[in-house]
Amino acid sequence: MTVASLFDAKEYKIPNQLIILGYLAGICVNLQLYGMIGLAYFILKALWPYLCLSLLYICGKQIGSGDIKLFSVLATIIGAKFTVDVMVVSVMIAAAAILVISLYEGHLMKRNLHYSYYITAAFFFLQATNIK
Repeated sequence: MTVASLFDAKEYKIPNQLIILGYLAGICVNLQLYGMIGLAYFILKALWPYLCLSLLYICGKQIGSGDIKLFSVLATIIGAKFTVDVMVVSVMIAAAAILVISLYEGHLMKRNLHYSYYITAAFFFLQATNIK
């Protein structure tokens, strides 16, 4: 998560090599937890974020493809429920940040966001608070 945010900050993209490493970790986790059927679980966990979030990407770039891939990797490693929690909390953190910045600057923010920051912040916030 943190490494992805650093790449996003520097280059406005998350490298596919990093995503592949995350998927390899997800395969290992699912194989360890479920045996060979874990491959099927891995595929399902990897696909649902793409299916849920692709409309936001297609209809106006409301979320970046790297962010969708990051959610997909996250789902394969930590599971669907916690990933949904991270999605919801990341939207709330991003909204609060946009509100604060817009009030400070005196106008609505019209620039690209590093959404991976908010994903990472939500992940660590939920880990720290143990909200399940």
